[in-house]
This record gives sequence, C-alpha cells and structure tokens, in this order.
Amino acid sequence: MEEVKPTIKGRLIVDFPVDRAWLLLLMRNFKDSVEYAHILMRKKVSYNEIIKLLTSRILNNAHYSYSALQRAKMYLNQPYLKLKKPQLFSVGKGNEKGNRNIRFESTDKVKIKIPSATGKHKWIIARVKFGRKYIPIIRELINSEIPYGAGVYLKEKKVELHVNVPLELYVKHLSKDSKNIKPIEHIASFDFNSDRINMVIVNKKGEILDVRNEHFPEVTSHGFSKEKARDLRLKALSKLVDYAYHHGVTHYVVEELGRPKKKSKSKKANRKVSKFALREYINHLKTLIPRYRGKIHFINPAYTSVDAIPLARKLGLDIHTTSAYLLAIRFLKPMNAYQCL
Repeated sequence: MEEVKPTIKGRLIVDFPVDRAWLLLLMRNFKDSVEYAHILMRKKVSYNEIIKLLTSRILNNAHYSYSALQRAKMYLNQPYLKLKKPQLFSVGKGNEKGNRNIRFESTDKVKIKIPSATGKHKWIIARVKFGRKYIPIIRELINSEIPYGAGVYLKEKKVELHVNVPLELYVKHLSKDSKNIKPIEHIASFDFNSDRINMVIVNKKGEILDVRNEHFPEVTSHGFSKEKARDLRLKALSKLVDYAYHHGVTHYVVEELGRPKKKSKSKKANRKVSKFALREYINHLKTLIPRYRGKIHFINPAYTSVDAIPLARKLGLDIHTTSAYLLAIRFLKPMNAYQCL
C-alpha cells in the first residue's frame, strides 16, 4: 500500500518583483522538465540518465531534477503529457533539514533555492500563511530531520505552498480523538459514485444501525469545475466520517481500487465515469481515518451491485446503500452477519 502523506496548503507571498520573476522562471523550467522526463520515460531511458539530462539541459540542480522525475512518474500511463500551469516541487530529505531546496525559516517564512548554471545558487525568501491549526505541524518541521515534500503552485492568480507531511505528524497534531466519545467498534461501509456517497453503519452482528447519504449531482454536469467537484466530494466524505466517529464507528470499509470501468455508448454515463474518482475518495480516507483513531479495510466489491438488487427490496434501501451494506457483511464473518436478514 502506498504511503499516505497529507498535504497542508498555505498562501505564498513573494514581496520583491525580482524574486517573483526568478521563482516563476524556475516553475516554468520545472514544468518543462516534468514533461521532458515523461517523454524520456516513454522512450525507456534509465532514471539516472533522465536526471542527468534534466540537470544539464534545464534545471541545473540534481535534486530538482530527481523531483521532476518523481512528478512525471504520476503520469506514466498517459501517452502524452501537457501540464497547464508552471509548478515547482522538491522531494523531502531528512538529512537536509527536511528538504534540500524548499526550507522553513519560521512558521511564516520559507526560503526557496534558485539554481544557476554557474553553480552559484541563490535563495529567495517568501512569506507564507497557513491556517492556525497547521502552525504546530510547521513548527515541528523547522530545522528538523523529518523529511517533507514541498511544492509551489498557481491557483487562481494566487501562489500556494503545498507541504506533504508524514501521516504520524499530521495525526499527532490534528487528531479528532475525544475523551467524551467511547468507541463501540461499529462498522461504517461506503459505496462511492461520482455524484453521491452512500454510507451504512452496522454493529458486529451485521445489524443496520444507521444510514447516511450525501448527493452532489451537479459535479457531473457539463463544464463543472474539477476543483469544485473534488472539493464537494471530499467535504461530503469528511462530513460522513465525522458523523460515523461520533456514533461509535472504529472500522471503515471501502472497496478495493480496481481498473476504471469501460466507457459505454452513453455520453452522460461516460461523463460520470470520467469524473468518478475512487482513488480520490480513498486517498482522502487514508488521511481522515487515522485522525479519528479508526482503521480502514479494503474489500473486494465483486458482484455486490448484482446481489444488491434483490436485497435492496427486502431491506427497503436503495441499491447503492445496499451495496455498501454488502461490503460490511463481507468484512464481518458472513455466517454471523447474515443471521440479521
């Protein structure tokens, strides 16, 4: 299972025009490097050779080149890559005060390395504003040996600093655990779709205790912003997880990640499939659930949709909620679970 590193976002403010120009140039070069690395990977060029080419031809910095390669790997399955906006990213490095090229000076100040072909690299200083709840995490990263990834991105005429922190550190400072809530080890199971999330809460016997659904049909409409759609989906998921936690849930059941569904002849169906982000949901759950001291479980969803059709009538639930219930049943011991039917 891939390591989860929650992302903290802050607003980056570069006060001096010259520094802004240097940063934007570096971000454009980094964007070009990611695209170039993608081309070289498709041509089966070795990773070491790619880093050397990026360093000598574009970035003048081996660590930035390595970071560009890591970003390019995210798009390896795509036949062609054309990034829309300039960007910058530096992979974390523990023995370099957490990051070699983007380092925190304080909780509201960061310095960014601007490489040079002459070897005389310079640093620019920028201000950064994080939400109050994230300040303790940033404080712990300053001059520490905790590796953290850091990236600079353009978002609607603003510049943002994204920091990828270890999950343990994130949970340590942002845990939702409360002494007033006693975990009962109930199970919350989910059925994810592009325009809705269905959740069912059951006890260890498989008895249905509660049902909660979140609908957001607008996200599949033509021209709807991908960023807004993602925001709606993740806020809805956060709301459901919080509800489950306050109702005794400690186990969270979701379907295993699989291959994307094949496209149908229906344009509407294709649009829903293209906007369906199961990986997005699951990655968010991997960040959320440890904060609530819970555990996530992945279950094979094979045939749950088929089995849900006759069972939905018996339970008086819709098919999607019934599919979520069937995942919970598979998590429990089937013989004991089906006694409640």
